[in-house]
Amino acid sequence: MMIKYRDKILLWGVLALATLAVSTLKAQTVTGGSGATAPTEIYKLPSDGQAERVHSSQYDYAAVASRLTAGCTDNYSKYKAIYEWMCDSIDYDLTHSIHRADSCYMIRMGVCQGYCELFYRIAEAAGLKVEIISGVTKDIDANLNTEGHMWLFAYTRENHGILLDPTWGAGSYEDGRYVKNRDKWAWFNVEPEWMLLSHFPEHEHYQLTNRHLTRDEFLAMPVVNPLFRTYGISTHQLFQMAVEHRLTMPKFYNLGEGVFKLIDIPMCTSLKIGQNYQFRVKMNNQRDFGIVNKPVLCRKKEWTDEGNGVYSLSFMPRATGKVVFSLIDPADTTSWYSMVEYAVEPPTADDWAKVERDYPLNVPDATKVGKIDAEGWRRCGINGHTLLAMIREQHIEALPSVYHDRGQEFDIISVPMNRKLKAGKPYTFSIRPKSGIKWAIVANRGEWFTEWKVDKRSGVHTMTVTPPSKGCLELYTLMEDNNKYWTSLVYDVE
Repeated sequence: MMIKYRDKILLWGVLALATLAVSTLKAQTVTGGSGATAPTEIYKLPSDGQAERVHSSQYDYAAVASRLTAGCTDNYSKYKAIYEWMCDSIDYDLTHSIHRADSCYMIRMGVCQGYCELFYRIAEAAGLKVEIISGVTKDIDANLNTEGHMWLFAYTRENHGILLDPTWGAGSYEDGRYVKNRDKWAWFNVEPEWMLLSHFPEHEHYQLTNRHLTRDEFLAMPVVNPLFRTYGISTHQLFQMAVEHRLTMPKFYNLGEGVFKLIDIPMCTSLKIGQNYQFRVKMNNQRDFGIVNKPVLCRKKEWTDEGNGVYSLSFMPRATGKVVFSLIDPADTTSWYSMVEYAVEPPTADDWAKVERDYPLNVPDATKVGKIDAEGWRRCGINGHTLLAMIREQHIEALPSVYHDRGQEFDIISVPMNRKLKAGKPYTFSIRPKSGIKWAIVANRGEWFTEWKVDKRSGVHTMTVTPPSKGCLELYTLMEDNNKYWTSLVYDVE
């Protein structure tokens, strides 16, 4: 019986954003579905009558086939030429009335059956063998097309061929209207496992996979975002995870196509504070990138450069919110685009204890005092663990600002660690200068204090200063190279 399919054209051709998301698995290079010059051939015995029959035709497609395949040297390149022409030239019939090859060719419009029958007739005229497959499909939003769909198996040589879907390759619905596909080759030379994630053939014969699915298994499988494969996760891996209901992945965004491939990432929706995770990517250009876990940012320069564009990083989440692999906007280096996003699980006390061992200034007791220049304090001789202990013991609400931007180097022996000082109250400063000609403490940038007591053996400079009034109190350094004082420490005076 001849069946007329009124298929709903689906959204898989447009790479939409998806929230899917516990083990770390390896991502591999994607093959197939790319318009590659070499086919990913599939072994298949003849259909034994399982292929859909084709309506009779009143046209001779020999001239069309000859024109489209001119210059093609093998069957694969001929299929590719026919497919490209159809994707570029045939639009989807939103009235669902054009099912036959002749009408589809004449009007340049058709439903899936029209696409497949026209492809069949042109291929037949070119001396090629094609079988039409019927079945059901589901889109990226898990909507099942129960009205049916058709796609193709095209023989490149005896008992070998490729899968393709010219209807989905041509275009899709987007925001309630039909638009041409941005990547028509996504549905040409499609790997069987990838096809089976969205296309379920009526006859098992056309699944062409080692693991055959029942209809119920197909319906129960989670949706697989095409971006997973675009960014380098292997089709076989995705298929196995979907079949076994282990498809737990981060959120993917579609602004990085062609920019990078994922080699190794955590395959989960969320990460734990205090646990190390491995990230490994291959960059296809020189764009800056990084892991963002606000306020933590690990840029490209902090990753290990393995050569050939491959970078790796062992990263420990140490802030609540999100962990995001991001690309920097080349036109605006202050803007970052999210590519892969993880949620951060609510941390426990044990999680924070793990963070404190390696990153003491990222625990809540430290971050509550505001942004900390860890490197600046380290250059003053105060490491992260010591600084955290000071914050806790001295009930510090905010730290003074520390500067080394002009080469002013010094060790802090003892200084007030709360940024806010009180006017009329004495404070003792004890430092060991390592650069500079002179050091001074200046109130409100006008009243200078320079009477240091110097221990000649240790080089330690000590002075007690009473801020005279509300404003600021600063430690100044006179540098040798420019005979100018530069700020090294800054306090607020209340």
